Amino acid sequence: MSDDPLADLRKIRAAFAEDRRAHIKEAASLLAANRHAAFQEAREALELQADIEALDRAIADEESLGDRPKGAA
Repeated sequence: MSDDPLADLRKIRAAFAEDRRAHIKEAASLLAANRHAAFQEAREALELQADIEALDRAIADEESLGDRPKGAA
């Protein structure tokens, strides 16, 4: 981890987004042959999406903290 929590959060978010895309791609490729497996992949993507949205909130919070004077809560 770096000394920049905002940069770290953005890196993590990018990794989650990459994984989400991979699950969606896999789901699409499985859809015709194995709907159950495709749905499992889609569920994984949706779980990642929830995590991404939480990361977005954390990023927004870190950005707002950057606007505050040092020592302010």
